[in-house]
Amino acid sequence: MSKKPFGASTLCVILGLVFIALLGIRTISTPEIWTHLAQGRINAPISYLTTDTAVNTTHLYDKVSYALWNAGGAPLLIIVNVIGLLLAFILLLQVSKKWGGGISQGFALLVSGHLIFQNVDVSPQTMMMLFIALFVYLLSTAIKPVILFGALIPLQILWTNTHGSFLFGPFIAVLAAIQAAQNAKGTRRKKQQGGLPAGLLGALSVALLVATVVNPYFLKLHAQVIANIQMPYPAYWSSLFNEYFQTPARDPLIFFVFILGASGLITLKKKLPIMLTTLAILGAFIVIRSVYTAQLFAVLAFPFMILSFTAVGEYLSGSFKTLLEKQEKILEPATQAVFALLILLSIVPVVSNCAYTKFGSASSFGLGIEEGLYPAGAEAIIGHPAFPEKTINLAADGGYLAWTYPNRKIFIDYRLGRYDRELLENLNAMLLGNAKAYDVIYETYRPEAIIINTLTPAAAQGIVTLLARPIWKLAYFDGTTAILLLNKKEFAAILNNTEAQAAGLAKLEAARADYAAQVGKGCPGNPAELIGSGKVFLALNRPVESKAIFALLLQGNNTIPGAWIGLGNSQLMLKEFVAAEKSLGKATELTPKNLLAWISYARACEKTGNMAERDRAIKKAKQLAQQQKDDAFDEEEAVLPEAVNEVTPKSIQNMQVPE
Repeated sequence: MSKKPFGASTLCVILGLVFIALLGIRTISTPEIWTHLAQGRINAPISYLTTDTAVNTTHLYDKVSYALWNAGGAPLLIIVNVIGLLLAFILLLQVSKKWGGGISQGFALLVSGHLIFQNVDVSPQTMMMLFIALFVYLLSTAIKPVILFGALIPLQILWTNTHGSFLFGPFIAVLAAIQAAQNAKGTRRKKQQGGLPAGLLGALSVALLVATVVNPYFLKLHAQVIANIQMPYPAYWSSLFNEYFQTPARDPLIFFVFILGASGLITLKKKLPIMLTTLAILGAFIVIRSVYTAQLFAVLAFPFMILSFTAVGEYLSGSFKTLLEKQEKILEPATQAVFALLILLSIVPVVSNCAYTKFGSASSFGLGIEEGLYPAGAEAIIGHPAFPEKTINLAADGGYLAWTYPNRKIFIDYRLGRYDRELLENLNAMLLGNAKAYDVIYETYRPEAIIINTLTPAAAQGIVTLLARPIWKLAYFDGTTAILLLNKKEFAAILNNTEAQAAGLAKLEAARADYAAQVGKGCPGNPAELIGSGKVFLALNRPVESKAIFALLLQGNNTIPGAWIGLGNSQLMLKEFVAAEKSLGKATELTPKNLLAWISYARACEKTGNMAERDRAIKKAKQLAQQQKDDAFDEEEAVLPEAVNEVTPKSIQNMQVPE
């Protein structure tokens, strides 16, 4: 796929960039955007926890995002984010021109787009990609010291104040110095080559490292970056209900890039570029440790991907020439046709929203923001004068609450490295029903209200756990948000606000009706209210309602593992054992590594008398439990939630969701 056999096809590059741009034109669904907006407005602590500090690793990005929001709202934020993505890849294309032609560049853009699809959103990670691309571009093309020092030092200061990845700047400069030293050692003609001396580049790397202290927090910023690496959770990736869909990881695609890179190393006939090769290897090491770093991997590996496509293409074209002889001229148009087809097959699912539906994303193609994922309809409850200050929220809602209610401090959000590990573990354990964890949380923070985002994995069980204690009452529920308050006289006005409760249920019913109307009309998306409410109704032992919701979800997308599990367990509760076995069998096919699917399937098989399948399911469940080191698994204790209707408001008890 080099320039010689195929030619430099500008059209391939343009199509690849169009694909990247279309990926970025999506509604904002990351909960982190609200934290950035809230911090951009005040740049002060937004959490009341004592471990919170004023060290904000993205303070400049937050200020710019806040200004853009005020100027043009979500559409402007999305457009600027797309421009940043395109600039990053355009700069890397310029770096890679000598390593591959248009076909290789187009294929690299195609692969990179698929790598970043699941987690690309309006976030400072786009700026990270852009800064890395700028540094690689300038260090690869600039030949005058004044340009490098005059451009990179100010860029380093901007990077330091924008995103915690700023230490990549000095590191890339060090790689450039090593490459210059190696080139000089190998040729002894560094002046004739026009390259900068290694000593100068080494001095530049030191200057860049020193420039990182130019920030409002001095060395505290570096300490915060280290804390973020050491404490990488609570972490958000891709979608609030990503786990519900059991979305396939990017592992096969990442593995393909690894194979491609190895093939490039074997077939490349030129000397490897040290800087680009090292960055690609580092990116591979990072993404193996965490798929959350897919965007970082894509930008670090991009130039080497082009190099590898070129090397492999040259090798294959040489082989095909021998086989095709006089028909070798068809290679170039055939490869371009294959590329065009792959681009088309990649773009159509994105613009039709089918890709978002399939991968369990809350986003959709277009310009806007998904505010319905958060407590957007709970103003009458949270904004009530009697609503308590001592409130616990989950990380998913933290940023939104900080932005919407600036006079209230939140509990936690998705900022890394600033919340105590034991706190996060106890909070999750409390939601899962651990009495000791509940006592620790309650005794330490004395909460009077708890706001639960039902889209998070442990939310439904958490609602059951809390409502089982008489001191907690459910004040509001709309599918995505559940608000619980202490059953105290001073909160009676909120707990008895039937109008607000009815409004929440009306919001859920509207979402159900809207989704039902879209079923059969292409890809209807992923309705957050139905996903959250289905899990909650099942946990509250309301199988009629949960069955109706899960069945409706599967009408729109019959490949949702979480919906099949929910439908099967609802059918089990309703003693529809044959149907439950079928539903849960489908769940195990879609998600063969899901422990809950196999436990539930075993239960259904036992009820139908299919003991051979029951034994197979139990064996599989035990294997998965061992793999996950889940010592809590026990065949006898794996039971469905008990009825807790007596602790749910009548407005919830009486709600009916039609089939």
